[in-house]
Amino acid sequence: MRRLVRPVAAILSLFTLPLVGGCNQYELFRLAGYQQESFSNKADVVFIVDNSNSMEDEAEDLALNFDSFINNLTSADGSGVQTDDLADAVNNYITYVSDRGRILDYQLAITTTSVEPQYKSDGTQVPGGYGGLVGTGVVTDDAEDVAGTFRANLLCEATCWSEATMPSDPGYECGTPPDQVTQEFLDCECGFEAWEDNCGAGNEEHLEAIHLAMCRMVDDPPESCLDGSTLFTEADIGSNAELVRENGTLIFVVVSDEGDGSRRMTSGDNDPAVYLDLFAEFGLRYRVAVIGPAYDPDTSDFSCNSGGATTWGSVRLRSVAEATGGFYNPIAEQGSGGDCENSDFSVHLDDLGALLQGLQTSFPLQAVPDVATIIVYINGEAVPMCPTTTPTCRSTTGRLRATPARCRSDLPPLGSPSRPPACSPAPLRT
Repeated sequence: MRRLVRPVAAILSLFTLPLVGGCNQYELFRLAGYQQESFSNKADVVFIVDNSNSMEDEAEDLALNFDSFINNLTSADGSGVQTDDLADAVNNYITYVSDRGRILDYQLAITTTSVEPQYKSDGTQVPGGYGGLVGTGVVTDDAEDVAGTFRANLLCEATCWSEATMPSDPGYECGTPPDQVTQEFLDCECGFEAWEDNCGAGNEEHLEAIHLAMCRMVDDPPESCLDGSTLFTEADIGSNAELVRENGTLIFVVVSDEGDGSRRMTSGDNDPAVYLDLFAEFGLRYRVAVIGPAYDPDTSDFSCNSGGATTWGSVRLRSVAEATGGFYNPIAEQGSGGDCENSDFSVHLDDLGALLQGLQTSFPLQAVPDVATIIVYINGEAVPMCPTTTPTCRSTTGRLRATPARCRSDLPPLGSPSRPPACSPAPLRT
């Protein structure tokens, strides 16, 4: 059942801070009154990893680039800083501008695109099925080795490796940073041959996996979790509860070369509304980012389709990413020689870092604001919005986003009588 949202008035008040970099001064914002929900810098990131047999190279690229991602995201002295309200955000504004990713309270976890349980040759179940977490489960930002723990979870339990095609390096010494993933490296990370046979289902159900991961997060899941469509039972309730923190934001990151084939939609249906409705039932704040099939619906170009993905399944994923404020990046692209190759995972992780950092300038409201009532104040005086910065309203969210004001070198300082109202804030998104 969808929640009824009522428009509310939103008022922004801007004041000045010393220059951090660039022009003379920026206007910073605060929300007046009590219409803003509690603000938090908590980000709970769940990777939905395709563990089919076509994803070896992509999993390797993700694993080998993850150290630099974590290094850019946090540091020993910045990790875990709590930011529980807008006042804290204002007090830490200069830090946000100069080094924003280092004030982020995050957790990481991995599940897979397999909804139907899969079994190894010894009869044990492949990890990560129907929304369950692989490896050590939730990796917190105060873990001794965040990147190393995440990498082991990914490579040891969420990747389908083929011993026949896996390179070997008999001279590899455990603990040495690898240039590539080899049998010996995996033996060191996972235990001798423990990495073998973790292959998932051939039908990748990214959206259903997100739904089931949510089903495991809450104490009282919606009826859709227990309707018999999957093997989810009451015994699974709460098994992902660590991923739900008060006022936090869930970020689901799909990594796959296949389009979505989730069971609650018919083959060929590219409109994921049924799943967006299911996600909304949980009342959780979330976004979906996708590193997925290289299909461009505008040009119909699908020349780098390494996994044999369908166009409609790819459009499903792109639509969910766009509807939730995430991003969609192609997992493959044409190289300089015209041949298709894996796209640069360091770029994808940079985009993910930017998405996480962007949570700190996006302040959810208690309801969808009435855009006509938004008033912007500078130095206590209301200023008109520029024609080119007319705010727009998305009826599906209650999020008000404000960005620093545009800065022009030809403008006088703030507060000057000669400063024109054209220097009003950059576009506001709700």
